[in-house]
Amino acid sequence: MSNPRTVYEILQLLEKYHGQRRATYSRLAGDATDAMAQILLEHLVVLEDHSLKVVQGEMQQLDPKHATYLTSGPVLSQEVTHAGDCHCAGDPTFQESLACALESDHLLDQLLHRLEGCSAAPSVLGLAKRLRDLEETKGRQIANFTRMD
Repeated sequence: MSNPRTVYEILQLLEKYHGQRRATYSRLAGDATDAMAQILLEHLVVLEDHSLKVVQGEMQQLDPKHATYLTSGPVLSQEVTHAGDCHCAGDPTFQESLACALESDHLLDQLLHRLEGCSAAPSVLGLAKRLRDLEETKGRQIANFTRMD
């Protein structure tokens, strides 16, 4: 993977990432015979749709030709992302679906970390914080959704 040079390129990578996760969850929801797993996976599709809309909204506010250039930083890893190569079963149980949703994805963390340390511009730092907060909110929503009271 090449190293993104602008904030807009990072947003494009995030858009692709969330699109892949959405497609994976949608496919798994269609294959699921476990009703609880299907409900969870459909909820995950909704969360990824929301993430896509947030990222696309941020992209609409940036002109790709005039996007902020990033300071030099580490090259993103070549490892396969969970979003692109989900190891979840074709007919997942609820527990497998939950594990899939909570699987740490190193690329997402790298992209957000790259944004957080790339510029002193308040607008870029604010974007990084909003995207990090969105991921934390999604984690809480998954946890709340899966509580068995």
